[in-house]
Amino acid sequence: MIWLQRLLMSIGVLALVLLGLVLAKMEFARTPPLPLANHPGAQWQGAADGGYFVEITRAEPPLFFVQVRHASGDLWDEGWVRYEDGDGGPLTADKVLAFDGDAVIYLQQRKVLASQKSIAR
Repeated sequence: MIWLQRLLMSIGVLALVLLGLVLAKMEFARTPPLPLANHPGAQWQGAADGGYFVEITRAEPPLFFVQVRHASGDLWDEGWVRYEDGDGGPLTADKVLAFDGDAVIYLQQRKVLASQKSIAR
Protein backbone atom coordinates (compact mmCIF):
# COMPACT_ATOMS: atom_id res chain seq x y z
CA MET A 1 0.00 0.00 0.00
CA ILE A 2 2.92 2.33 0.69
CA TRP A 3 4.10 1.95 -2.90
CA LEU A 4 0.71 3.30 -4.12
CA GLN A 5 1.06 6.39 -1.91
CA ARG A 6 4.58 7.02 -3.20
CA LEU A 7 3.43 6.58 -6.80
CA LEU A 8 0.58 9.05 -6.35
CA MET A 9 2.88 11.56 -4.60
CA SER A 10 5.41 11.25 -7.43
CA ILE A 11 2.68 11.86 -10.01
CA GLY A 12 1.47 14.91 -8.05
CA VAL A 13 4.98 16.39 -7.80
CA LEU A 14 5.57 15.75 -11.50
CA ALA A 15 2.25 17.45 -12.35
CA LEU A 16 3.19 20.52 -10.28
CA VAL A 17 6.60 20.74 -11.94
CA LEU A 18 5.03 20.51 -15.40
CA LEU A 19 2.43 23.14 -14.48
CA GLY A 20 5.22 25.45 -13.30
CA LEU A 21 7.13 24.98 -16.56
CA VAL A 22 4.02 25.68 -18.65
CA LEU A 23 3.26 28.86 -16.70
CA ALA A 24 6.87 30.02 -17.01
CA LYS A 25 6.80 29.61 -20.80
CA MET A 26 3.39 31.25 -21.36
CA GLU A 27 3.17 34.73 -22.77
CA PHE A 28 0.30 36.48 -21.02
CA ALA A 29 0.20 39.76 -22.94
CA ARG A 30 0.60 40.14 -26.67
CA THR A 31 2.72 43.07 -27.69
CA PRO A 32 0.99 45.70 -29.80
CA PRO A 33 1.67 45.62 -33.52
CA LEU A 34 4.75 47.37 -34.80
CA PRO A 35 4.29 50.90 -36.13
CA LEU A 36 2.92 51.01 -39.66
CA ALA A 37 5.69 51.74 -42.16
CA ASN A 38 3.37 53.53 -44.60
CA HIS A 39 1.63 55.50 -41.84
CA PRO A 40 4.25 56.57 -39.29
CA GLY A 41 1.84 59.03 -37.64
CA ALA A 42 -0.70 56.31 -36.82
CA GLN A 43 -0.97 55.59 -33.12
CA TRP A 44 -1.95 52.17 -31.75
CA GLN A 45 -4.95 52.09 -29.42
CA GLY A 46 -5.95 48.80 -27.92
CA ALA A 47 -5.01 45.99 -25.62
CA ALA A 48 -4.02 42.34 -25.71
CA ASP A 49 -7.34 41.33 -27.27
CA GLY A 50 -7.08 43.69 -30.24
CA GLY A 51 -7.19 47.30 -31.27
CA TYR A 52 -6.71 49.73 -34.12
CA PHE A 53 -4.50 52.54 -35.37
CA VAL A 54 -5.72 56.16 -35.34
CA GLU A 55 -4.13 58.82 -37.52
CA ILE A 56 -5.01 62.48 -38.04
CA THR A 57 -3.97 63.00 -41.67
CA ARG A 58 -5.26 66.52 -42.35
CA ALA A 59 -5.88 69.43 -40.05
CA GLU A 60 -7.92 72.46 -41.03
CA PRO A 61 -9.00 73.62 -37.56
CA PRO A 62 -11.61 73.13 -36.33
CA LEU A 63 -11.98 70.30 -38.90
CA PHE A 64 -9.70 67.26 -38.79
CA PHE A 65 -9.54 64.23 -41.11
CA VAL A 66 -9.26 61.02 -39.09
CA GLN A 67 -8.28 57.61 -40.46
CA VAL A 68 -8.79 54.42 -38.46
CA ARG A 69 -6.82 51.35 -39.56
CA HIS A 70 -6.84 47.66 -38.70
CA ALA A 71 -3.75 46.18 -37.05
CA SER A 72 -2.69 45.02 -40.54
CA GLY A 73 -2.71 48.63 -41.79
CA ASP A 74 -5.81 48.26 -43.98
CA LEU A 75 -8.19 51.20 -43.85
CA TRP A 76 -11.15 50.56 -41.54
CA ASP A 77 -12.89 53.95 -41.61
CA GLU A 78 -12.14 57.59 -42.29
CA GLY A 79 -13.86 60.94 -42.20
CA TRP A 80 -13.92 64.53 -41.04
CA VAL A 81 -14.66 65.54 -37.48
CA ARG A 82 -15.17 68.99 -35.95
CA TYR A 83 -13.05 69.44 -32.82
CA GLU A 84 -12.78 72.60 -30.78
CA ASP A 85 -10.76 72.36 -27.61
CA GLY A 86 -11.13 74.90 -24.84
CA ASP A 87 -7.43 75.73 -24.98
CA GLY A 88 -7.37 75.92 -28.79
CA GLY A 89 -5.14 72.86 -29.17
CA PRO A 90 -5.34 70.61 -32.23
CA LEU A 91 -6.91 67.17 -32.28
CA THR A 92 -4.27 64.48 -31.81
CA ALA A 93 -4.56 60.69 -31.95
CA ASP A 94 -4.07 60.38 -28.19
CA LYS A 95 -7.19 62.51 -27.61
CA VAL A 96 -9.27 59.78 -29.27
CA LEU A 97 -10.60 57.66 -26.41
CA ALA A 98 -12.31 54.95 -28.47
CA PHE A 99 -13.65 53.93 -31.88
CA ASP A 100 -16.84 51.87 -32.03
CA GLY A 101 -16.20 50.33 -35.45
CA ASP A 102 -19.15 52.08 -37.08
CA ALA A 103 -17.92 55.60 -37.95
CA VAL A 104 -18.18 56.87 -34.36
CA ILE A 105 -15.16 58.02 -32.40
CA TYR A 106 -15.22 59.10 -28.78
CA LEU A 107 -13.21 62.07 -27.62
CA GLN A 108 -14.60 63.68 -24.49
CA GLN A 109 -17.91 63.53 -26.30
CA ARG A 110 -19.30 61.29 -29.06
CA LYS A 111 -18.34 62.38 -32.61
CA VAL A 112 -19.37 60.85 -35.92
CA LEU A 113 -16.90 60.70 -38.81
CA ALA A 114 -18.31 62.53 -41.84
CA SER A 115 -17.22 61.90 -45.41
CA GLN A 116 -17.38 65.63 -46.24
CA LYS A 117 -16.20 68.68 -44.31
CA SER A 118 -19.52 70.47 -44.77
CA ILE A 119 -21.45 67.90 -42.73
CA ALA A 120 -18.86 67.32 -39.99
CA ARG A 121 -20.20 68.02 -36.49
